[in-house]
Amino acid sequence: MNQQTFSSLFKDLISRLYDQVAVETHPLAGSFPAPQKATQRRAEAIQQLILAEIEHLRPDEKEAQMQSPEWRPYLILRQRYADGLDPRAIAAALFIGDRQFRRDHSRALQSLSARIWQMLFAAEQTQPETGETSQPDFELHPEALDLNEITQGVLDVAHRRLESENIIIDLRLSPGPLPVHTDRVLLRQILLSLLNYIMHLRGAPNLYISTNNTETPVIQLEMESDEQWNHAQNDEQDSLQFVRRLSQRLPARLEEHYPPPGASGRTHLRLIFSAAGRKTLLVIDDQPAALKMFQRYLSRTTLEVIGLNDPTLALATVQQIRPALIVLDVMMPRVDGWEVLQALQLDPLTRHIPILVCSAWAEPQLAHSLGASAFLKKPVIQKELLEAVTRLGLLE
Repeated sequence: MNQQTFSSLFKDLISRLYDQVAVETHPLAGSFPAPQKATQRRAEAIQQLILAEIEHLRPDEKEAQMQSPEWRPYLILRQRYADGLDPRAIAAALFIGDRQFRRDHSRALQSLSARIWQMLFAAEQTQPETGETSQPDFELHPEALDLNEITQGVLDVAHRRLESENIIIDLRLSPGPLPVHTDRVLLRQILLSLLNYIMHLRGAPNLYISTNNTETPVIQLEMESDEQWNHAQNDEQDSLQFVRRLSQRLPARLEEHYPPPGASGRTHLRLIFSAAGRKTLLVIDDQPAALKMFQRYLSRTTLEVIGLNDPTLALATVQQIRPALIVLDVMMPRVDGWEVLQALQLDPLTRHIPILVCSAWAEPQLAHSLGASAFLKKPVIQKELLEAVTRLGLLE
């Protein structure tokens, strides 16, 4: 994980530092050291580590200087995350305005996240941060989701922060469910990052969030930006780069519209989901571990991988979901893979669907003679699977 990705995730983590469930399930949780005490939860260990690192940012002077720029990052982090003060109270105590507080808070978080990233990842770094362009390494688990429900859930998570910063949300959800097919954790993380971003850039307390489904599902976030918006944006570029990269894995694209630099006006951020449906790959195998393996091997692709472990239901299932590709095991109880292959080839609704046969026996000629499009010998290797799926036209 590069430093830019870590910084973006860290801002979300620290905003929910005292929500133990959110911390335990956060994408960064596994990156922190395990608790040294068997009775301590990981969330508590993460809290203690972050608070300890905040204390390391304390200047050497014995007396705190409330109006000193050197003291301000430490005081903001200490009062916000250790003492639990709301931003307005901290800004008043430091004799700064709301806009200045947000900028100083963002810079303080950058310093803190850089310090913790150095502690956790620097030893594993193999190339300069600016040269690393790989995406965050986690598996996707696509499922049918309601964009309206996910949006409301994200706002519920951020409720306390919105309230503490006196932010008013004007929420307008499209009528009825708004279906999208993607990974729940990834979508929530993107929406939380976008919310954090616009909260930082806002020039007024009102934020406008809406969803609609004209040609494809869309979520739009709007705010009033003052003439200083482009200076504040510079502090949050890593967060937006993070969102742009992750959006490609939904799949979706991010559209941005800002006022001219130095001018005030409306800022629009629109997350537009891909119109193209996700291609489905059906794994017919009686072993649950096989489905997990194929999902892991194809997790960084746009394919939706689903499984069926009862071969007697194969024909009816394929007729119903019409997958783009079937991965078929041979050795299965009651009905073996050859019988399934024959039944699929005889049915006019399913015989056009390509079938990739996987077997521990080297029988590619038999598989092709019975109508299979491709054959892989078990144990299946990820590289060979990706090459076969690409040859069959499911990947570019």
